Amino acid sequence: MKRPNLLSKLVFSLTISTSLFALHNPIKAQEFYSFSASFFNPTAHMFQSEDNPDVLALLRENDNFEIITFLWQNPSNVPVLPEAQFTFLAPTDRAFQDLPAELRAQLLQPENLRKLLQYHLLPQTIQDKDLQRGRVDTLSGDSVTITAFPVGNRFKFKLNDAIVSTPLPASNGVVVPINRVLIPPGFLSSPQ
Repeated sequence: MKRPNLLSKLVFSLTISTSLFALHNPIKAQEFYSFSASFFNPTAHMFQSEDNPDVLALLRENDNFEIITFLWQNPSNVPVLPEAQFTFLAPTDRAFQDLPAELRAQLLQPENLRKLLQYHLLPQTIQDKDLQRGRVDTLSGDSVTITAFPVGNRFKFKLNDAIVSTPLPASNGVVVPINRVLIPPGFLSSPQ
């Protein structure tokens, strides 16, 4: 009579210890919670509203994006935006200021700027499948690598070498602030 009771206790304790391991192991916790998709896709965020400005208006309203807003003002520079929800990987003003002077000068050419902007546009929001693949495709046809790294008991994310800040929901997508300008593969002859 005591064997079935012992077996059920053993199964119960194994289940609990396996669950605790999964919750405290960063990689397993990421698979279990899928928190990262909600990080990049704040559409379920309680502050999300149809009253949110669109992506371009959100950039205009934020003092950290004055350079990218200025670059978007010339319609010939701007790639065609997707009609569905999209993601814009938005380099901060500081990210542009940190670029080498020769690269900044080359960005004044409309075809180079258009390529660069396309590399910062995703035709959708970042999903779990993108995180599992470790990359997401951009409008330029190239992909951006996504990596998670632990910081204390939370995770931060990198897109290529750029560290991601909290995404900002917009009515037509998401703005993901990043601290570096993403340079597309083979873009000019500049180092990243």
